[in-house]
Amino acid sequence: MIARAALALLCLAACGAPPPADRPVPPPPPIDAAVDAPPPDPATAALLAALAAQRDQACACTDAACADEAAALAVQWGLDHPDVVRAATPSPDEQAAAQALLEAAEHCLDRWLGTGSPHPDH
Repeated sequence: MIARAALALLCLAACGAPPPADRPVPPPPPIDAAVDAPPPDPATAALLAALAAQRDQACACTDAACADEAAALAVQWGLDHPDVVRAATPSPDEQAAAQALLEAAEHCLDRWLGTGSPHPDH
């Protein structure tokens, strides 16, 4: 359950949750600026790096206790970095990468938390 909550929280961040009501939505860029590639988004890069680290940690687990801890740390990261989560503006490719990282982490955690099976091949 904790694993799914952690992944849901991070998915909202990675999939571009709406900006908070107290923050105005910026106007779209001028037409000329749309031709140039946007500069890298540091918040999205930090979010993707965190998701990759969380996937790696989840997939390194060899028991349910480790999986519980990995899931809790994923949730805690989101709680500790709300500014990064809110500022992230992933492109469609970055959203796909974030989704893949989330699914991989969930798959690894499910080996231990989803079924209670001690066998990583499940």
